[in-house]
Amino acid sequence: MKLTAPLYILRHGETAWNTERRMQGNKNSDLTELGRRQALAVGRALKAELDLTPGPTVFWRSPLGRVRETAEIIGRELGLSATDWREDDRLKELSYGQWEGQSWQEIEAVRPNALNDWKADPHGFCPPGGETHFELRRRSAEFLAAVAAAGVRTVVVGHGVSGAVVRGLHLGLSAEAMFVLPKPQDAFFRLLDGREDRIAAALG
Repeated sequence: MKLTAPLYILRHGETAWNTERRMQGNKNSDLTELGRRQALAVGRALKAELDLTPGPTVFWRSPLGRVRETAEIIGRELGLSATDWREDDRLKELSYGQWEGQSWQEIEAVRPNALNDWKADPHGFCPPGGETHFELRRRSAEFLAAVAAAGVRTVVVGHGVSGAVVRGLHLGLSAEAMFVLPKPQDAFFRLLDGREDRIAAALG
């Protein structure tokens, strides 16, 4: 899955549930005002990056609402139309099942030490009714392989955990290392040839 053309991994802007530390997964929470500013800043930084080497670019996004809103803001900075975005279910966030919409405080009241147990075994741990990292890695690997085979510069707007897994697969990391990768909402990552570069976005 060696990338011969850059792959840019972006995360959606801050949401209301992010501020409340609630698990989102496949449920949705709208962007906050800060989240919209983050998306705007990331769009501007991405435009500057892409303008350095003009050429064909493919634009992908998760179909979930917070990503669609983020992608629309970014797209306006890039001069894209709605039809320029392609959607793929493999880019959805990890499913947290029954935990979606709950805060960590609420989760640990019922399942003590849940976060520590998850960190200790991210490969096999599964939220009730949710998805394991193994399952997320499998669909992420399929998507990454398709991008690598296409050999075209690609932009992906997605989520924190699922985006970290794509990055981790590219970097050859373990599940434990992927789990603790930074997941910024005011920066994005350029993946190429086994390397990762972080590109910051300046908030206006």
